[in-house]
Amino acid sequence: MKKALIFLHKWLGVVLALFFLMWFVSGVVLYFVPFPSLRPVERLQALPPLQLPPGECCLTAEEAARRAGLRFSEARLGMAGADPVWRLLAHEGQGAAAPHWRTLDARSGALRQPLADAQAAAVAEAFSGRRAQHTERLERDQWSVPQGLDPYRPLVKVALAGEDGLELYVSPDAAEVVRDTRGAERFWNWLGAVPHWIYPTVLRQFPAAWHHAVVWLSLPATLLALSGVVLGVWQLFLNRSRWIPYRKFWLRWHHIAGLAAGIFTLTWICSGLLSMNPFGVFSARGATADERLRWAGVPTEARLDPAEALRQANRQGLAARELELLHVAGQPWYRLQSAEGQLLVRAEMRDPGQAIAALPAATVQALLAALRPKAGAPAVRRIDSYDDLYYAREAADMNTRHTRPLPVWRADWADGVAAFADPASARILLRSDASGRWQRVLYHGLHSLDFAPLLARPWLRHALVLGFSLLGIGLCVTSCVIAWRALVPSRRRQASAAAAGALRPQRQSESAPAAHPPRARKAL
Repeated sequence: MKKALIFLHKWLGVVLALFFLMWFVSGVVLYFVPFPSLRPVERLQALPPLQLPPGECCLTAEEAARRAGLRFSEARLGMAGADPVWRLLAHEGQGAAAPHWRTLDARSGALRQPLADAQAAAVAEAFSGRRAQHTERLERDQWSVPQGLDPYRPLVKVALAGEDGLELYVSPDAAEVVRDTRGAERFWNWLGAVPHWIYPTVLRQFPAAWHHAVVWLSLPATLLALSGVVLGVWQLFLNRSRWIPYRKFWLRWHHIAGLAAGIFTLTWICSGLLSMNPFGVFSARGATADERLRWAGVPTEARLDPAEALRQANRQGLAARELELLHVAGQPWYRLQSAEGQLLVRAEMRDPGQAIAALPAATVQALLAALRPKAGAPAVRRIDSYDDLYYAREAADMNTRHTRPLPVWRADWADGVAAFADPASARILLRSDASGRWQRVLYHGLHSLDFAPLLARPWLRHALVLGFSLLGIGLCVTSCVIAWRALVPSRRRQASAAAAGALRPQRQSESAPAAHPPRARKAL
């Protein structure tokens, strides 16, 4: 059994040693430089303020969609130059056609034509305050390959003046910027996210193929790390001759480095495999379709002119950049947003109520209680700080990414399901069941070390991640050397060394006499 395990570990290491070295080095880079994305707060800061003319200004989203002959699931009101427009996530055609963002004139409901390249460049210039230098129309490239951008394609990449190499991606159909990248960000991602995630465009543009490639590469990698840990412990405790049985330099240090970093390497590669949710071992962390329907209710059409909602927000000091249509318990609401805050205005009647900062507590509690009627009544409570499931890896996440706001409401059912609702955005932010709790530990915890005690001490978390990664890099260097020696026979290496050595004396004899006669050199 031991010989079979050694054989398995050796040849898996020959194949995968360079992959492990790549993953460790790129993981350190990725830890500090994430993949490019346009964060919500950056987008809102760059948008022009909503400027709607007084009086009967704009159609509701439903009326505009009706005139254009579209069905939609999301609607946002913003500016396109000097014109107010509705941006609708439209479902066109029959069946399971993928939704796509479309832009409608908010005053007439007319469908606007996609932007030309010059118009996309003007959008990028207004967004950044810089001059456009070059445009390129594309379906996807290395920085716009994620599936989240599919409803916006095709894209126009606009290179802008400036030393930082800023490039903006504009959606001609949505008439807005959807991604930004900078030169330094792109450079470090070639060393970080791209190799770490096996993320080249040629593979990532096929999501199913990319998923299977990563999973079927991670499975033998996990087996390699597991066999290494087993062998290391076996040699350490069951070998009676000595704790470290290897005399050769690279084998000896591979054994020592494996003892130091083997457990971390195993947990890291296994959690990386689980990040792909292989074979559906974890359930989705978002609300189910049925739960989303129960939260939204049977939608009723908005009757309030968006201009009235904007005036309500202005009275309370919010210079809104965008208006979003929401449905909660069948009632339409307008959510007005800026980089500094947000307000909600009920849109069911033509006479608006006062803009509020968040849904009333009683409303949220009733919605959560009715979310899963067959599971019984949940325990509902408001939380003002992060907990075991709802947390932010960095303290700045709440302010910069708007992904983990506080306070929120938490509902816990007897079967282990928990749901978190944000009263300010009127959304369900997170849902977790028993498998989600395992995912929290086995993937998020082990892969990113984002356990609560370490999140409270970021300097300690950074030190542990860097320290373990350096140990892993050392282990992988020894693995690569041993793999090379396994592939290149020793006789061939010795012959190459002898051939190289044979040339040196010959060249020396041609240029200068020997310092000692042969017998003297032999004696020395």
